[in-house]
Amino acid sequence: MRYVRIFADENGKSAFEDVEVHGTPTVTVEGVPPLLVSGPFPAASMLVVEQPSGGTPEWELHVAPRRQWLIVLTGRAAVTVSDGERREFGAGALLSFEDTEGEGHLSTPLTDDLSYAMFPHQPA
Repeated sequence: MRYVRIFADENGKSAFEDVEVHGTPTVTVEGVPPLLVSGPFPAASMLVVEQPSGGTPEWELHVAPRRQWLIVLTGRAAVTVSDGERREFGAGALLSFEDTEGEGHLSTPLTDDLSYAMFPHQPA
């Protein structure tokens, strides 16, 4: 399994990092064959976010309000980091936003049906 980490480097520049997570064969519930399980990744809560209908708004450069996981549920969005690299993400994409300081990133909704689940990282 893989997820994309968006973070700020030592100079405050946002960047992408592809993180490979290896699962361990685990029986999660009796009657189901072993599945590859990684984690746990501590999360504090869950928020479900949906873009209002009526077109994709213009978003501005911003930092993450807190360290948080994000799973795209529907639609597509692009994220652009400080060096101009832009990646597009659709349903099922798993992201960890960690750039709470620095220049931030630019999120751009690409479809009118964008929705995602946010899971704030558990405070240390």
